[in-house]
Amino acid sequence: MTRKWNLRAARAEDALSIAKHRYYRSEPQHDIDAYAAWLPMRIERGTYIGFVAEAAGRVVGGAGAVLLDWGPTRGEASGTCARIVNVFTDSHWRKQGVAQALVDAVMATCTETGIRVFSLAASAEGAHMYKSLGFTPYADEMILRRR
Repeated sequence: MTRKWNLRAARAEDALSIAKHRYYRSEPQHDIDAYAAWLPMRIERGTYIGFVAEAAGRVVGGAGAVLLDWGPTRGEASGTCARIVNVFTDSHWRKQGVAQALVDAVMATCTETGIRVFSLAASAEGAHMYKSLGFTPYADEMILRRR
């Protein structure tokens, strides 16, 4: 089967599309704008590794990793880990391998730079795909947002 979409590395000018992937559930526009403003510098300096899928000249999916200077951890002395983020595929393009190809590309690029630890928060829809890539459930996370 021939793919009707192509992958390419994310560029700074993709920031708005990536931000819309991150905030696809009708979040406030100011959140989208803030992320779109934050992202270009991270792409340019290599602390955000991202890929987008394009079809007919339009971005139809994306995935990225924020590289975290986490410090050495058990079994990982490098101190850098990658948090997989912004995995999204437009509804028309789902179930065609887009998301898996994007995440594979992100992880391969990170691995080339020596990163060996990847984490993510999986939605119910995405958990099966992440398991197929080798991710396993890990201790529950908690969050606190101070105002």
